[in-house]
Amino acid sequence: MEKWVKLKHVQELLELMDRRDAYYDWSTEHEKLHRKVKKTIEWLERNAKEMS
Repeated sequence: MEKWVKLKHVQELLELMDRRDAYYDWSTEHEKLHRKVKKTIEWLERNAKEMS
């Protein structure tokens, strides 16, 4: 089953990943952003629309 998401949501995720990757992986800020990236991916998966 194929699904789609809005491009703007993918772009927001990529921006978040870029911000996260600007910090050392052991830093608190990286940890916070990493959790936000994971939650955003989960949200995208839950809200992806089926292609018809």
